[in-house]
Amino acid sequence: MKLMCVALALASIPTVAISQTSPGVRMPPEIGAAYGRLGKAIMAHDAAGVKSVWADDFVVNSPNNEVLNRDQVIAVMERDFLDYKDFRKHITFIGEKPEMTVVMGYDTMIPLKGPGAGKQVMRPFTDVWAKRSDGWRLVARQATIAVAN
Repeated sequence: MKLMCVALALASIPTVAISQTSPGVRMPPEIGAAYGRLGKAIMAHDAAGVKSVWADDFVVNSPNNEVLNRDQVIAVMERDFLDYKDFRKHITFIGEKPEMTVVMGYDTMIPLKGPGAGKQVMRPFTDVWAKRSDGWRLVARQATIAVAN
C-alpha cells in the first residue's frame, strides 16, 4: 500500500505533453521539454532518463505524508507501479524567477493499479524547478489525491 501511494504521488510526472494551461499561463520551453523527457523516461522505466531531469537532491512529499528522495522514488518506478489508462496534466500557475520556477496545477488520470484503479483520480500538485549548472532540474514535488465529497 505504501508503494502504491508513492506511485500515485508521481503519476503527474509521467506526462509526455501538457494537456492544458490556464489562459495567460506560459510554460517555459526548457521546463516543458524537461517534463516531456521525464514522462518518456518514467513510462519506459528508464532510471538514467529520470535522473537526467530530477536533481540529485530531489524530494517528493507523497499522499501518504512520507518524504522520499530521488533513489527511493526510482526504486518504486522500477517496481512497475506507474501504469495509467489516461493521464492529463493541467497547469494553472507558473511562477518564474531567474533561478527557480514553481509549476502548480492538477493531474487527472485513471490508474490501472493501486488505490483508485479503474477510476478517474484528480491530484493537485506543486513542482519546484531550480536552474543548475547543467540546466533546469526538478528539485521538489508535492502531490495530493483530491477526494470528491
